[in-house]
Amino acid sequence: MRLQTLLQTPSMRHMRVIAGEDGLQREINNIGMIESPDIADYLKADQFLITNGYPFFNATADPLELIQAMHAADCAGLGFKDQRYVEHVPQAVIELADQLNFPIIITPADELISETMRKMLTIILKSQTDELSRIVAVNQTLADFLLKDPSHTTVLNKCSELIHHALFLMDSHFRVVSASQDLPMTRGALTDYLRNQTHVDYFNLHTRLTLTYQDQTLTITPLFSAYKENKAFVGIVNLDPGNSTDQMLTQVVLNTLSFVNSRVDMLNESAFRNQSGFYLNIMDGGISNELVNKTMKSQGIDPTTKFHCATLLVTTHHQTLLSNHLLEQVQQLTLWFIKEYQAPVIAFSLKQQLVLLINEEQNAQHFLTALVDFIQPKIDKAARLIAGYSYSTLPLTELATIYNEAAEALALSKNSAQAVTIYRPKYVKELISLIPDNEAKSFVERVLGGLVGGVSANEQLNLLNTLYGYFYHHQNIAEVAGNLSIHRNTVIYRLKKIEKMLNLNLDDPEQTQTLEMAVLLWHNQQLQK
Repeated sequence: MRLQTLLQTPSMRHMRVIAGEDGLQREINNIGMIESPDIADYLKADQFLITNGYPFFNATADPLELIQAMHAADCAGLGFKDQRYVEHVPQAVIELADQLNFPIIITPADELISETMRKMLTIILKSQTDELSRIVAVNQTLADFLLKDPSHTTVLNKCSELIHHALFLMDSHFRVVSASQDLPMTRGALTDYLRNQTHVDYFNLHTRLTLTYQDQTLTITPLFSAYKENKAFVGIVNLDPGNSTDQMLTQVVLNTLSFVNSRVDMLNESAFRNQSGFYLNIMDGGISNELVNKTMKSQGIDPTTKFHCATLLVTTHHQTLLSNHLLEQVQQLTLWFIKEYQAPVIAFSLKQQLVLLINEEQNAQHFLTALVDFIQPKIDKAARLIAGYSYSTLPLTELATIYNEAAEALALSKNSAQAVTIYRPKYVKELISLIPDNEAKSFVERVLGGLVGGVSANEQLNLLNTLYGYFYHHQNIAEVAGNLSIHRNTVIYRLKKIEKMLNLNLDDPEQTQTLEMAVLLWHNQQLQK
């Protein structure tokens, strides 16, 4: 309890303070007696010492040094029995006590020192008993409260009500995600201050921290988490560091919120596993495109969004199977990085790999390089993080295609000095798909535009399909006819008509080469549609 609180009890009000009044906020939990001035080695924090004043009157030691020693030991104060030797206390002692805010108090003259000590101890013990009862009651209240599975805000409001301090909860990125209703500032302004103005290295923050914001003292403490990369923080407004009751109640609250945070960790991990299962089913073709698009819409993702696919892998020289701890560490670091920079990236796991779907608007090379640079120093020195990503960007319904590209790029990373490798197309079809859409469309219109005029859309499609088959089957008329289920004379007729409409000669190699490229681009466009 506070020394000031003790002095305000009815049985103590006849005591008076003669020095160090500004230090009455000191904690007191023990009482001692001074019989000789050589007690410096036996002083204890929060101890109040009483003397009849004789050691200060007949002292072999400097009384100023004794006051300095008591202050250095964080003692609660010094009591002089009235009408004994108090008048012999040097004025320098009074002045030093005022300077150090070290309370000097006059105790009753008509009361034995032992009786004064007994009364003070009785008050202290009662206070400690009351504090303990309150702490036990708060602990039980919160334990019962958690059985109802309340929301974060509800828990914070209850904790704030019990400890009489406003509270706010932050995620691992120092963003205020929830707060008690008595928080004296807005969550947005507080988040901006914490993230952008304090320069706190919150990723590596593992101990209690005290900050000042808008004339309020903020005590920020990390909460226990199953994954240190996903720790959360709780902030307490105007917590009194010298109040033992406040500190113990705070610890009860921290334990409660740590339990809630660990439960959130488990729910997030379960959600991540479910998400991984969903994307694996897409890759295996176990989910219809309709269901994929419907699920994406429910997650606020436009089904037409295109993604790069990237795969991350940790390799070591001496292990073929990596420890679960290392894999979980890379996963948590990756998820932390994505959330920290709010990158448009989706993550899921596949065996011992982590798969990332990177929105085409995000620079995949830049993102993956930054991610590897962030993670690599934080994992085992014998481990190496590598990544491969697809050149193509496709909708999620084509996940298998871009994943295969990423997997091939990852294989190249294993034998490369570069940690991040992009897929290198190996087939003409893949190369064609890399031509920008606007350039491909312009080329097709310029070369094949002559087939549009004077014919119906159906006939135009027949001519283009015949031309595509002509090149696909290496100009074999019979195979083209068989594939299209038409007579070979029909194929010949259509080819002659194409030559006339486009004013070209299919026997001319240079003209044929240009025409074939245009037809391949047209066919690729039809596949994308």
